[in-house]
Amino acid sequence: MQNNIAIPSSTSSVIKLIQLTIAVVGIWFVLHSWVSTSNQGQAILQSQATQLMRENLITLSQAAAYLIENDQLDGLEQLTQSIAASPYLYDVVIYDSNGVRISWSEASSAARLMYGKFATRPLVPMVQEIRRQQQILGYIKISLQLDTKLNPSFARWQQLMQHLMLLLLITGAIGYLLRRSFSRFSRQSIRLNNKS
Repeated sequence: MQNNIAIPSSTSSVIKLIQLTIAVVGIWFVLHSWVSTSNQGQAILQSQATQLMRENLITLSQAAAYLIENDQLDGLEQLTQSIAASPYLYDVVIYDSNGVRISWSEASSAARLMYGKFATRPLVPMVQEIRRQQQILGYIKISLQLDTKLNPSFARWQQLMQHLMLLLLITGAIGYLLRRSFSRFSRQSIRLNNKS
């Protein structure tokens, strides 16, 4: 015994509207999650780059301490220019214990111009004391560039996120095709059941 109760067309329209709403919310959720994941990944990569630069800064301060202690200002100038050659850094400045600049890179300028509201590029200043035992010999300041184009990890992360988006689109297309196939299959089986 078969139950052939016809569903009213208004109920069918409501069900289709609910399905459409669920689909739109699902698409929004997936896209929102993708953007959030992309931003979190970039923040993690930026944090790692900053931490790595902080560790390098400690090592550079030890080299600068040796040069300052032995009064080798030429060597300190070479160290400054060598550090400043990195594409990840905007400028390098070494100060003595009184805060007077004793060595700096060409890009160095006033802090209000580099970090203020009129700054032309996003920079992260990092300062490390230059110490020999308990005595402060000076300070080293670098400005880390936040430009994501400089770091190859960011490019690979963007590529990974693009592949993920492509997979999401392909999954959506496959889901759509499966739904169409199953709805045709179910309509054909209903027609066959009605004929018998």
